[in-house]
Amino acid sequence: MTHSHLAALALALLAFPIPARAGIVFGPVRGKPGESVRLVTHSETKGATIEKTVFGKTSRGTIEVIRDRELIWTFREPSADGTRRGMVRVPKLSTSSKTVIEGKPASLNDPSPLTGKMFSMTKAPKGDWTFELDGSVPLNKVRAEIEEMKIYLKRDWYPAREIKLGDSWEFDPAWVKAIIERDLEKAKTIGTMSLRQIRSSAEQQMAVIDVAIHSTGADLRSDGSETSATIELTGQVTVNLGTMLDESLTLKGTIITGTDKGTESTKMTLPITLKATKSFVRDTALP
Repeated sequence: MTHSHLAALALALLAFPIPARAGIVFGPVRGKPGESVRLVTHSETKGATIEKTVFGKTSRGTIEVIRDRELIWTFREPSADGTRRGMVRVPKLSTSSKTVIEGKPASLNDPSPLTGKMFSMTKAPKGDWTFELDGSVPLNKVRAEIEEMKIYLKRDWYPAREIKLGDSWEFDPAWVKAIIERDLEKAKTIGTMSLRQIRSSAEQQMAVIDVAIHSTGADLRSDGSETSATIELTGQVTVNLGTMLDESLTLKGTIITGTDKGTESTKMTLPITLKATKSFVRDTALP
């Protein structure tokens, strides 16, 4: 076999998944100086149904919800006392919905007041992340979006130990819940991950991780109404082992929510797709 044939064979073998004999250890994201992380998420429902009953009379319809987020995160060197610092820019943060009940359509387009904003964030060594808004946006109007950002920053999906192919572990999918359905905040949720394979090429190695999320719960509110919700989602996340950036997350499944208040009840069944991508960028909008 000639040298050219050997080289071609080596490149072909690199394109196929190979086992991680010694296992891998996930670590912090390793970006280059001046780089920011661009996070884009898109979640949508297709074929969703809603059923509402009032005094024994039931009406049915369809519902579509689309949530789009684009955030650019930039982290600075920690202060001398260990305080972590950074900036977040929000090119887009919006939710839109369309419902048709008994043939009557209704639409809502709800861009967040944070769209187009940029603000700083800090975290003391023993504290939580805080965001410094410029005062142009009342905090009570964006409290849910700020909480979603805090949940993202506190993500801790991967164990510190060495992981080998086939290993599974639990993780907290609070950030996923915050993106797709705020009413699920009190639901008991179980998330599991499993290392499926390591994809190797001449340029990089990618960890492919299977993801499953199951959530169920009910909540009795002060007005006497009872809400319930369940989630069943499966998908994959890919992590670049050179940079430790989770470059893509895809999830598909179903959310079922219900509200019951005496003579009135509502049930929604929402097939959902969630896609999230991350990439390194140089954010020219930063001061």
